[in-house]
Amino acid sequence: MKQSNPGESTRITVAGGNLAGWRQALGELALACAGSFPAEEAQRLRDMRRLLAAAPMPALLRGLAVPCAERVEELVRADAASTAALEMMAPDFGYLLSRGASGQHLASVILPGAEEETSASGDTLALALIGAIGLALVEAALIDGQHGLPDRRIRTRPGASRLN
Repeated sequence: MKQSNPGESTRITVAGGNLAGWRQALGELALACAGSFPAEEAQRLRDMRRLLAAAPMPALLRGLAVPCAERVEELVRADAASTAALEMMAPDFGYLLSRGASGQHLASVILPGAEEETSASGDTLALALIGAIGLALVEAALIDGQHGLPDRRIRTRPGASRLN
């Protein structure tokens, strides 16, 4: 997997504050997480917190919480990026985390009311979790955009397994 340059800091921003721009920024963040080095997880956490705070409609944040920026920074300084990522989830948000023998992390998440989970991998638990959350929100926003209102039926790619 090709990774980003560790000396390069990318910032993901929302263009125009609309659903399409927010969805695009989430997709870019998920992609960035898949190619990020561990040293970049703090920036990816900041990006996710900023995107959650910029959601065009609160209903789009299914099962997620928006921690204050100071709390995220406090956890980053304490070398607790995984905790910062986990604090973005409300109690009814489902997740499964694993780590392969080679060190690659895998996160599967399921939004409340979803039928299936969405998965992503990363070099750290936080990167995998942020990537999976971003992908799940992109897919949910696609469905929401098609119907104009939040829809509780959230689908993922064919062949994805289910979390119960």
